[in-house]
Amino acid sequence: MKSAFAYGCRSWRKNCHPRAKQAVKRLALTILRWIGLVFLASVLAWTGTGLAMAAGGWKNPPRGVFIEVEGRKQRLVCEGEARPGEPTIIFESGAYSAAADWGYLQPEVAKTSRTCSYDRAGMGWSEPSKAPRDPATLARELKALLDAAGEEGPYILVGHSMAGLLTRAYLSQYPQDVVGLVLIDAADPSAISIPEAQVWIRRYQRLARVGAGFAQFGLVKPLAPFYANRIGLSGVPLKEKRRMFGAPSHMRASAAEIAATIDGAAAALAADPYLKNIPVATLTAGPVTPDRSAWKEAQARPARLSARGSSINVEAANHTTILGPIYGQAVLDAIARVKRDAVADLSKSADRP
Repeated sequence: MKSAFAYGCRSWRKNCHPRAKQAVKRLALTILRWIGLVFLASVLAWTGTGLAMAAGGWKNPPRGVFIEVEGRKQRLVCEGEARPGEPTIIFESGAYSAAADWGYLQPEVAKTSRTCSYDRAGMGWSEPSKAPRDPATLARELKALLDAAGEEGPYILVGHSMAGLLTRAYLSQYPQDVVGLVLIDAADPSAISIPEAQVWIRRYQRLARVGAGFAQFGLVKPLAPFYANRIGLSGVPLKEKRRMFGAPSHMRASAAEIAATIDGAAAALAADPYLKNIPVATLTAGPVTPDRSAWKEAQARPARLSARGSSINVEAANHTTILGPIYGQAVLDAIARVKRDAVADLSKSADRP
């Protein structure tokens, strides 16, 4: 194919011979076709990889047991021995998360306590629910799961991220069950009412819906090797985390939960009166900067409402690494502190006539 310059083309609009213009057009169309073919091949390869990963089998059963709850199966992972006069530690995951996220912290706590984590309906290995995904409903489903499994209270609730709303929705509905609260870089319902926060939440909700749509075609799954282990997990929990990352059902359930975030603020705020009489620990992650100071103040609010509240900031950690082996000791210390105070409360109650 001759180039336009072979025809003495010096200016496209004025001096180009018609045959030169045709040659340029043919060259441009050829380049566009090749770009299109490369792009299409890349998309097909990416999608095929994602669908193959999503369809891949799980060689071993996931940890825990499956409990029948309201006509569906839900995964529950409990470790450690129950001890008389001591509460059970219940781990509640944040958005896009399930029992796998507690793969480092839960075994450590289980050395001295009865512990349970679980996959919410539609998340991880749990079957989906047709009920709304707002925090109040999720709290009722957790109650039904624990009752069906025979995991008796009282409980210390440990919540990460969005679970700041879920744990307090549980506390507002079942205050008699909860003797302590540990919140890890958790959302606070008071911050959700801020207009700027609502704008951010709505953007996050739209992103979650888009992500769920992409997951249907396997477009999210290939990212699992790169983004599924920001916590620093290992062993079976890491395999579980990679297995559920980008799974269509998991992404759909996550998007539905995120869509109900703002609606859950009222149920979480209703727990405020109960915070005074139980030990509460809050942990935040990352440096305190001017643009994050108000958010961190809100995150620490539950500790200020408690007569025995404590709050620390782990500056070197981030939102996910605070759950892992590098910075998780701060969380373990907070759980131990809340448990110590809760056991003391239970002992005093037992001594009363």
